[in-house]
Amino acid sequence: MANRPVAHRPILRNRGNLHSMAPNGTNKKKNLTDRQALAIPLLLSSNSISEASELSGVPLRTVYRWMNDPAFRKEYERQRDEIARYARSGMRALLFKALSIQAERLESDDPKERARAAQSIMDYEMKTTRTHENQKVIDRLHNLMFGPGNRPKDPRERSSRVDQQVRNVRP
Repeated sequence: MANRPVAHRPILRNRGNLHSMAPNGTNKKKNLTDRQALAIPLLLSSNSISEASELSGVPLRTVYRWMNDPAFRKEYERQRDEIARYARSGMRALLFKALSIQAERLESDDPKERARAAQSIMDYEMKTTRTHENQKVIDRLHNLMFGPGNRPKDPRERSSRVDQQVRNVRP
């Protein structure tokens, strides 16, 4: 018998249940199938939805349908936010190292080096302050648009409420 190449089997073709899944193949807490639960990390780590579709063996059309499913989208966003939080905490740890280096530069005998260090610290402070203030505005607008009882059915009304909120937030 001749050796034939083994056909590539996409990793999500196996419909076996995962330990966290109910016998019907759904996640009890999130109402996701095992294929959906396994596709989310691929979506988050791939360069595109089509790449994730190809890697998972799930048709592109199905992945787009899943992305429009509220339960799937909520879990996708939860995992994405978790990854972002983890990355930010790593960056904060590195920030302390960077600040200690800048503090050493401030003690330099070279006045130009001290000036560059001071400028770098001031620039960083300006950027982070601005970013923090912008995030406050974004959070307030998000709550206005998507908070409970805050979604007007008429888009014109929502637009005028957003405009009003922006005027109230800006200094």
